[in-house]
Amino acid sequence: MALPDQERLSRIQRTLREENLDAFVLFHPEDILMATGMLPGSSHVVAIVDADGKVAVLTPWWRESFVADESWADKVDCFDWCRPLSRVDPDKAVIDWLRRSQSQNNIERIGADLQLNHYGPNKTPSEYFSYQRIKAVLPSIFRVSLDASDRINQLKAIKTSQEIDRLRISHEVIKAGVKVFYQEARPGIREIDLATEVNCAVLKMVGYNDSTYVFCEQPQITSGPERTMIAYTLSNYPTRRRLQEGDLVLLELGAHVDGYWADITRATVIGVPNDIQKGLHRAGLEAQSAAITAYVPGRSTGKELCEAAWRSLRDAGFRRGITHFLGHGLGFSYHEDRPTLGPEEHNVISPGHVTSIEPGLYWREGGTLVGGVRVEENVVWGVSPGKVEILSDFYRGLENSSGAF
Repeated sequence: MALPDQERLSRIQRTLREENLDAFVLFHPEDILMATGMLPGSSHVVAIVDADGKVAVLTPWWRESFVADESWADKVDCFDWCRPLSRVDPDKAVIDWLRRSQSQNNIERIGADLQLNHYGPNKTPSEYFSYQRIKAVLPSIFRVSLDASDRINQLKAIKTSQEIDRLRISHEVIKAGVKVFYQEARPGIREIDLATEVNCAVLKMVGYNDSTYVFCEQPQITSGPERTMIAYTLSNYPTRRRLQEGDLVLLELGAHVDGYWADITRATVIGVPNDIQKGLHRAGLEAQSAAITAYVPGRSTGKELCEAAWRSLRDAGFRRGITHFLGHGLGFSYHEDRPTLGPEEHNVISPGHVTSIEPGLYWREGGTLVGGVRVEENVVWGVSPGKVEILSDFYRGLENSSGAF
């Protein structure tokens, strides 16, 4: 059994009291991770967290021992699904369990995660199973069934100290991929081969600091002026293009360790960077610093921090190169739906929020394509003005240097 995150359970209990609810019913993997400390590893895993902080989990039978070992659930039930000759309907098994739980525990008023809120690429079971059939019957099981998706997302947005510890481990793991990126980026290597080397380096970190599972989203490698110029889009998968002397090369890398995500970007140049490449890179780092310096806990909005970064980019002479916002929430997902650092984002940034900071510039010089430069860090916003913890605080230089690790 995992060590319970009492800080997390206390926050859930407080929210239930504020909403006058008996329990949360959670279906989606990132929400179950928050409430149990365990990545479900299957569809049709459901958690109930009640106002006393007690946690019950239903799982398919093959995950029973994993749930018992990896979660802090007080009770683990399982159901017979996908055994030879078994004709169990998993939706019905979940519905029957919810009915029993309601009756045995006198649960009348529940909040459920009735919406999907993925903001970007995230390969988890909830992408494929929306649980609509199960959600539709909740009002027939519980006297009150509320859509609590917004409150659940608010809970996820502020990370606990135990969750931040887990995110530190994820960033140590992803660091191995970044090291290989700088080490292997050289003339003649194909983007796809470089991406494969990065992917392997991350996956080989399984077991680090007692982790049990490492997943690496296919690394996005873009190289050369044309490819890096469009690197701000969400899906730039590596190609067979071979890196050439003078190329800008970007790595976009997302990975999680036991469900806790890291999402970083690094840029390098094959050979010696020229002055404009250096200028773009320097401007991006200065924009990151400007956003951090502008931060006032509990007062700064996503819009204000984005504007501080953009002002820095404009002052450096790169107004025309700005194409995307500054950052997004992350942790339980690759991209969480809050908080966002961008135009018209009036959410207040508070201690414990975890976001990316990723100013990018995509540049033409005198009608000639130069390409894109972006450095993406993941930070925990702190309790003092201008203070953050940079989770991805490892080499971010433009020059190819594996010796920096």
